[in-house]
Amino acid sequence: MALDSDTSSGVPEDMTAVSSGSGDESIGEPFDASRWIGRYHFENTFLPFGERGDPGGDYSLVNFEILPDSRASLLYDDCNFELPIVIAYEWLPSDDGWLNLHPGQGETSLRFLGRTDVETLRVQLIEPCRELEFEADGRGLSFSVVRPGESCWVDRCTTPHTMQVDYCGE
Repeated sequence: MALDSDTSSGVPEDMTAVSSGSGDESIGEPFDASRWIGRYHFENTFLPFGERGDPGGDYSLVNFEILPDSRASLLYDDCNFELPIVIAYEWLPSDDGWLNLHPGQGETSLRFLGRTDVETLRVQLIEPCRELEFEADGRGLSFSVVRPGESCWVDRCTTPHTMQVDYCGE
């Protein structure tokens, strides 16, 4: 299940630098979004990626996509959902190396993983492997690693307490 990659906003797809909006643009380099752009997936540390089994109570598939036009989206699907939740964001770079996420088009509040609203949500790129670190209301995520590439269901909990996700197409 792919995330929304509609680039009909009129922003060229090859845009790789976005201003930080810090006020005085003559100081420092503009923010380079090129390393951030792409799809990422959440991996559960209790169930090795690609293996079928019990993920320790977290029966979900989560993909996050960062687009070059300051948009992002999160697809959150769980064995208990009839349909996945898709959340739209807008991102702005911060002075401390994080992207601050704000409600995107069609969103009335800032949500994360379909749970209750959050006051702040931000993401940081961890080099050299391009992993992401999320922070919601000042707290990091426990028991999740966010790596490049999109994940898809292989077994969407056809057996109770058992699931499998892997890279799409593998």
